[in-house]
Amino acid sequence: MKTVFLILACVIANVGFSQDTANVLTQTVFLQQVKENHPVALVAGNNILQAEQVIRLSKGAFDPVLFGGIDQKYYDGKTYYSTISTGVKIPTRLGVDFKVMGDWNNGDYLNPQNRVPDNGLTYLGVEVPIGRGLFTDERRTQLRRAGVAFQQSQLERQLTLNELLYQAGQQFINWQEQEAQLNLALEGMELAKIRLEQVKINVDLGERPSIDTVEASAQYYNRLIDVEQRKLNAANARLSIENYLWDQGVIPLTLESFVSPEQLTTEAPLKLLSDSIDLHPMLSWYDLKLQDLQLERKWKVEQLKPQLNVNYNLLQTPQNLVSGNYSFTNYKWGATLYMPILLRKERSSLAITRFKIESTQWELQQKQRDLRTKQLQVRNEWNATFQQAEASFTSAQRYNQLAIAERSLFELGESSLFLTNSREQSYLSAQSKYLEYAAKTRKSALAEQFALGNLGR
Repeated sequence: MKTVFLILACVIANVGFSQDTANVLTQTVFLQQVKENHPVALVAGNNILQAEQVIRLSKGAFDPVLFGGIDQKYYDGKTYYSTISTGVKIPTRLGVDFKVMGDWNNGDYLNPQNRVPDNGLTYLGVEVPIGRGLFTDERRTQLRRAGVAFQQSQLERQLTLNELLYQAGQQFINWQEQEAQLNLALEGMELAKIRLEQVKINVDLGERPSIDTVEASAQYYNRLIDVEQRKLNAANARLSIENYLWDQGVIPLTLESFVSPEQLTTEAPLKLLSDSIDLHPMLSWYDLKLQDLQLERKWKVEQLKPQLNVNYNLLQTPQNLVSGNYSFTNYKWGATLYMPILLRKERSSLAITRFKIESTQWELQQKQRDLRTKQLQVRNEWNATFQQAEASFTSAQRYNQLAIAERSLFELGESSLFLTNSREQSYLSAQSKYLEYAAKTRKSALAEQFALGNLGR
């Protein structure tokens, strides 16, 4: 369900603003509203929150684990065996796992290797990877890759907002232009209406031939048709703007009828750019992608090593464990070895990752050139459209002077209706062309910020 929506052109910091100013929507306020409330922007923000949870998920692999078990058998009034084992395993980010365990076993038919003192036996254990997993393992790699993915999600949000605000900004400038074109058409229609009424009076007084009424009427209705078309264009442009207006991504909003865009003006190109294309979030995203692939490569290189894990357990009674009176002559240790002979799976997997790295580096180089070329093209377009806007403004001013002078002569009876209409139409056409170029300069300015990736920052 839609609600009525009113945006002030600026934050009212003092009481000096007029009511007219309060009814003007600026591009800055509009884009800020889109950035904070549009569903696409909110989805992009949600993706960052999801990436944070992936980091938390990866950290969970290093959480201490409590484990235990009990196995008992009673038969014919005898305790065949009772084994109770419990402990805590503490993984670390160094790849070394620590373990504290305790066994309490007894029974008439207990396996001799499971016999422990009457008060139980405790273990202080450590497991160390000597080969595969010494420098990195799956847990550490996943955590580091999750951190990279989080940074990528932040850049992806910038890229999403950059695209969203660029499209929204283009629609806003189009709305500005259509409203300005409508006002110009209304100005032309009003001039034609005044002249039609004047011609009718002059015809009644016998100062003008009656055929002038036909020509003045035709001119008025032609401009009325143009006004209706401009109204349609402005109404559709307003609808396009409203399509970007939301309340927290849930409730679609509409503009009040009295809200209008800020006045359309030209925007001159900046002589020097403080921003560099090298700071574009897309290029940073590719750098992070390469970091992620390097982490993957490092892990796959580790897979080429033999898996040799050594574990050592210091055996102590619970009393000795509590008192710290350790006896290092009581222990058990072990080692496990795993090593594929041909390593075809591991070598192929590593080769695939290396190809991915090479391809990503080529993509990065191409993307750098594409972005730099696009920015230069936009700058060239901006320079050209600004010069065209300046020239068309001067042209419109000159035609306006001619139209004013011709109207004065017409009122004195020294000019024809045809020439007056012609002068006036030349002014209206030139002013309309100026508005087109003025809109293009603003679109070019927006396009350059888009090409630099600045809109989503």
